[in-house]
Amino acid sequence: MSNKKEQTGFSLAEILIALTVLGVAAMLTLPQFIQDFREKMEKEQVRTVKYKLTQATDKMKSLDLIGPYESTEKFINVLKQHYKVIKICDNINLAKCWPSKTILTADGEVAVNSITTGEELKALTYGSAQTKTMGLVTADGISMILAYSPVCSQLDPMRTYEWSTEDSKPVTNATTNCISAIFDINGGKKPNRLGKDVRTLNSLFGAKKFQAIAMSKEDCERNKTKYGLNGCYYEEDYFAGAVKACADIGLHLADMQTLANLAGAKYGRTDIDVHTLIMRNDYNEGDGTFTGNCDDFFKTHDINGRYAISDVICVNTLQNDINSAVASIDGYFWSSSEVSATLAEKRNFSANSSAWAALERNNSNYTAFCVGD
Repeated sequence: MSNKKEQTGFSLAEILIALTVLGVAAMLTLPQFIQDFREKMEKEQVRTVKYKLTQATDKMKSLDLIGPYESTEKFINVLKQHYKVIKICDNINLAKCWPSKTILTADGEVAVNSITTGEELKALTYGSAQTKTMGLVTADGISMILAYSPVCSQLDPMRTYEWSTEDSKPVTNATTNCISAIFDINGGKKPNRLGKDVRTLNSLFGAKKFQAIAMSKEDCERNKTKYGLNGCYYEEDYFAGAVKACADIGLHLADMQTLANLAGAKYGRTDIDVHTLIMRNDYNEGDGTFTGNCDDFFKTHDINGRYAISDVICVNTLQNDINSAVASIDGYFWSSSEVSATLAEKRNFSANSSAWAALERNNSNYTAFCVGD
């Protein structure tokens, strides 16, 4: 019998080859891992800023302190009792509350000191076009430029307003409808670019519109991670195409609360919720669901279905705000709310109404409304 022992380990050459393969794999995947991690952290930072601000306005709502106030300054003087602010700047000294002199948008650089009114801020809040802006710095080091609407509608202190969500976490609700803002999440660090470290709340600052071009299911599946999609439609996916159109210029599809505020700005309301239908009392066209005016809606539509009574606002006239950013908005727009691989939420705007729905993602009629959310 032989006394030699059988070799059961790996040779040095095999170990070196395995380490080389692992090293190459790490070099290929690590940059993407780091990029995904950074984007996830930025997304959470943005959500946290909006959430903390909304916590403050929600508390103000419960105390019947939402307003109206005569100016942005008077609103902030009450807000700072519920939201930790360490510095406040008037609209001719905004750069003293902002970490850079300019903000980079898809259309070029914008001087911070030029954003002196709601008009320059592209505020979505109805009635804030001529309102003076104010700058502030929070205790968390967040720089913000904010405009408040002096025609803000009082909200019901006893009502719980629906929160928009992201990754099943609360973001904001209708208690922020009276303010529009832009904010910076990383202080003096560059790039100071809209859609990256500079974000918006109820503002069309730097916004762009695109007619969505469909992505094929194959392209969608291949780029799901890149564009943050959870699923892909069976055939042509216009929702995925809208997400891509915004992401490719560094922006994002508007969320449902932003589109709701756009409807409020267009139709003269500051109390519109995420899933509110707003329409004229003299509405006389049938849309396949109901016919007649707004009051008839309750007689001909199952209010226990998509809409509840509290989700419908009837108005005598629909009027545009003097804010040019929203005056000409008409049409059909995807939101960032991805319901499933087949559905996404949308909102439409017409001369008679603004309504939301969950729509199949292969619909070619809807536009990508890209904002700095």
